[in-house]
Amino acid sequence: MSLNGFGEELLSHTSFCNRSKPVPLRSATFVVASLASLSALLSLGTSARAADSIAVPSLSGAPPATGATQAAYPTPVKIPPTASAASAVPPAASTAQAAPPSPSGIQIPTPPPPSAFSSDPAQLAAQAEQAALQAQAQADSDEHKHEQEHIQKSFDRASNGLMPLTPDQIRDFMRRLERTQEAAQIPAEGTPKGQTRIVTLPLDPGAEPPQVELAAGFVTTIAVVDATGEPWPIMDVGVGGNFDVSPTQAGSHVVRIMPLTRVGTGDLSVILKDLPTPVIFRLSAGGPKVDLRYDARIAKPGPGAKPPLISRPRLQAGDETLTQILAGLPPADATKIKIGGLDTRTKAWSVGEKVYVRTPLALLSPAWNASATSADGMTVYEIGNAPVLLLSDNGAMVRAQILRDDDHDK
Repeated sequence: MSLNGFGEELLSHTSFCNRSKPVPLRSATFVVASLASLSALLSLGTSARAADSIAVPSLSGAPPATGATQAAYPTPVKIPPTASAASAVPPAASTAQAAPPSPSGIQIPTPPPPSAFSSDPAQLAAQAEQAALQAQAQADSDEHKHEQEHIQKSFDRASNGLMPLTPDQIRDFMRRLERTQEAAQIPAEGTPKGQTRIVTLPLDPGAEPPQVELAAGFVTTIAVVDATGEPWPIMDVGVGGNFDVSPTQAGSHVVRIMPLTRVGTGDLSVILKDLPTPVIFRLSAGGPKVDLRYDARIAKPGPGAKPPLISRPRLQAGDETLTQILAGLPPADATKIKIGGLDTRTKAWSVGEKVYVRTPLALLSPAWNASATSADGMTVYEIGNAPVLLLSDNGAMVRAQILRDDDHDK
């Protein structure tokens, strides 16, 4: 490849650079590599200024000069007026630093020194092509890197915009929200304490009606039983106040009631079968306690009561000790007594000279003075100081012994 032909190709590329369109990356890199090759050739011509046979043709197409003088001082390279100023690169510029990046972000590499090029034009063209390919590969790598950085930044911006909080901040926010919602509940003390009570209802005209504790969000179930623990059918109910009473089937002994406001008062009137006196309950909502289950006992046999096998005194409404032990809450002065031969369902307490046995079994011996039965079949018997008990467990006789020693707890 002649120097004239190489110069013409270089001028064609530099003329292309003056167009309004952006220069392709391959063309730009090829121009840089070509300029470096031209600089090397010019340096080779300068180093051979003593040889008369070497002539450096000009890029303008003039005939080569002869003689030692012309060989020592080659004809200057003429740059067409339309060529870019950047194409006129003197030999000393080959060692300059790389130009700053273009607006498109392409980094133009620094041309290598002339000593790195071969004096053979064919090999020099191959080196130029290899340099252009390397520059293209580096540009592609930089472009890919910039694209990945742009994608990551876009993802980070979108993530921060949609989910600005960290997982720890979200958990802390939820804990604060739960505490705020819990503090907003009524009553101010927090969630009401649930309880189960067994209450013997007084039917005397001057007696105060019992109070049922209710709470918003809780359903209170009232079960009415007679002195023998049998269900007492309910004929009709009436409620006063802002309370919701679930429909009760005819003949059922259960009433379910729930307040519609957090704080409120009212009353409940219940008509029982074959009982001329209505049973009245006072209703109160918003307190620290709530009756989840309320067993209301009528101190007389109901319509479904079974006749006892052994005659015994009738339970009176004022017998609080039997009622408390039946509910599993013995009086403070009661002392627990050990019973041998039975499981933990049967328990006994001593209150003064009386012994109270709480058991789901039927007591056969000794004879008891009073008893009370709940809706679940649990019965409390008041007996004397008998050391041995005979009970019936679904027809099977069971013998138990009351252990009176110092090894007991309350």
